Amino acid sequence: MNFHETKYGHIFYEVQLPRLIKALERIADDLSKSSSSMTGGVTVDPNFLHDLYFGEYEPSVFTEQSAEQRAFDRRVSAAEQALQQIFAGIPAAAAAFETYQLAVSERNGATVEQAFESGYQTAVNMLAAGLMLPGSKQDAEIPLTTQELRKMDGEQVFCLDMNEDVRVVARKKGFIQITNDKEIHRIVGLTLYRHRPSWCQ
Repeated sequence: MNFHETKYGHIFYEVQLPRLIKALERIADDLSKSSSSMTGGVTVDPNFLHDLYFGEYEPSVFTEQSAEQRAFDRRVSAAEQALQQIFAGIPAAAAAFETYQLAVSERNGATVEQAFESGYQTAVNMLAAGLMLPGSKQDAEIPLTTQELRKMDGEQVFCLDMNEDVRVVARKKGFIQITNDKEIHRIVGLTLYRHRPSWCQ
């Protein structure tokens, strides 16, 4: 028996696929309407993606220094020269100071890398949050993932295939199931939402 001849095949081709197409059409329509305001007037370097891909991109914070940063650099250099003069006649102290400098440099490099990674992740999360639909509407219109269902043991969700509200039965390990208090089904092949979607009223 071919997939389109099965119960789930009928549901997919006759119900889920047309709804998916309509949802994609709505998304494309919304994006086309908002594309003119996506950049918000920000000028993007045309070589940005090229430089980023080949590892040649450097954030402006490393290529342009403020007056305050240049003043800090001068103070650091002056203090370093003063210490080197003090340690000039003490080889052991000079070697210890060089070891200290190397350790500080490595730590600062790791700190900067961590800050860059944290900033990048924060920016991506901000963009993703900005693209989401507001509140409960977003939750209702997007099917639940297995990871989400794993955390929803005992909660009520809407099953599109059964066209009714069901309760999630999910343990930390093992299969995830749903029940309408009459039957128990595994979630394989089922489409579940937090609430009944607006297009399924």
